[in-house]
Amino acid sequence: MFELLNKGGWVMYWILGCSVLGFAIVLERFIYFYWTGENYKKFLRRIRQFILQNNIKGFVEYARNKHSNLSRLSIVYLRNLKRNDEVFSDILHRVGSQEISALEQRLGLLSIIGHLSPLLGLFGTVLGMIGCFQKIEALGGQVDVHILAGGIWVALLTTVFGLIVAMPVIVAHHYFEIGATKRANQMQYLISELNQMFNLHQAARNIADDAILPEDANEYAAVSAQ
Repeated sequence: MFELLNKGGWVMYWILGCSVLGFAIVLERFIYFYWTGENYKKFLRRIRQFILQNNIKGFVEYARNKHSNLSRLSIVYLRNLKRNDEVFSDILHRVGSQEISALEQRLGLLSIIGHLSPLLGLFGTVLGMIGCFQKIEALGGQVDVHILAGGIWVALLTTVFGLIVAMPVIVAHHYFEIGATKRANQMQYLISELNQMFNLHQAARNIADDAILPEDANEYAAVSAQ
């Protein structure tokens, strides 16, 4: 491996750096998406049961034990349920935007790596080919075919390595991008579902504020105050 890196020249080390950074971002995003993941249908079915039973405290406890974007949004929803419509919508919009930003974090850098790696590979190949033709010119055009072929395949190494890095990075980027879009849609659906459920079950709405646990009030006071 190190022999191939040395043959490919300094550009190979730039590509290697892109591969290490890309792998680190993919791993971090995978852990984050897994940690904050939630089965939307199961979550919705469970909170619907709590609301039908007017068990808002159970709703809050259930949501607080989760780490998902949906659970955080649902607690903020409950915490600000009795605010006027304009403030309520503004708070939910900002919290939703924060959750989406967290989901899309570092995806832009991942996209840059996916597009830059093959370009670096092509750049390294062009430099290698220029070196080959310089040698041919220096020898007056008299060069052994085997030597020429050896120079060409070494020059092509950077293109190969650039593509090897770019392909999985681009696939991962699209995977996370689709995942972020899906979760953004789920958060919108959740707000719509909660609006409908609380409008239908006024009794649950009336006791919602009293059911928020003290620690929740501290945790979401900053959001509510914005």
